[in-house]
This record gives sequence, structure tokens and C-alpha cells, in this order.
Amino acid sequence: MKNESKFQMWRGTIALVQVDEIVSNEERIWLDDHLKQLPFTIEQKEILQKDFKDGVTIEEVLPLIEDKRERGMLINFANSIFKSDGLVQSEEKILNELQQKIIGDLNFAEITKEVESIRSDFDQTNDEDSIVKQIFGYLKSLL
Repeated sequence: MKNESKFQMWRGTIALVQVDEIVSNEERIWLDDHLKQLPFTIEQKEILQKDFKDGVTIEEVLPLIEDKRERGMLINFANSIFKSDGLVQSEEKILNELQQKIIGDLNFAEITKEVESIRSDFDQTNDEDSIVKQIFGYLKSLL
């Protein structure tokens, strides 16, 4: 896999599966189904196997996930993984912390300013489709 940030995101999914120190069959199946479809290098596969065997923490890999899209995907994966075998308290805590760390990276003042600018443009053009497209385009650029 050429994208290092995406590779680190997958390491993060291994950390998420291990957070309650019990890897359920559902979690193992979910992880296997996703990982076997990806073009990892031999070295990356070895790292993932080591992470699964020896453990890896979200704190280790989160700083290495530089792309906001991958960080967002990690939250989505956390939801899927944690709910696959029932959300336990330790998983819920990790999910909340992960969301806070990732959302904490966003500059809400900048986002608000951009949305207000789009709204101002809308008030001038009064084209509802245009504002929706602009807002979605802007929000997509953040991910």
C-alpha cells in the first residue's frame, strides 16, 4: 500500500479490535474481511501481523494517520468494530476519546467563516441547489 496514512489507519483498526483485550469472532471476521482485500506490501503485512500478535495502541498510530479522511474512516470503523460484538464501557470510552481527538483537529472558526461565506453567496443568488452543493463540497474537502 503506497499511502502511509491509510496503512497506519489499518494499524489503528487492529488497535481498536484489541481495546477490550478480547478479540471476538465477529471482530476477527470483520478485520479479516477488510484486510485481505487490500494491497499491502510484504513488510506491511509483517507489521500488521506483529501488531495483532504483540498488540498496538491507538495512541501509537493516531499521530501517524495524517489524512483527515482516514481519521474519519477510523471513527467509522470503530463504530462498526465495537458494535459488532456489543459496545462495552472500555470501547465506548475509546470511541469518545477518538472522536474528540479527531474532531479536535478541526478549526471550527474557519469552518463557520466558510459556511457563512457560502450562505452570503446564497442570499445573493437565492439558488438553493447551489448552496447545498457548495456546503457539501466544502465539508467533503475537510474529510
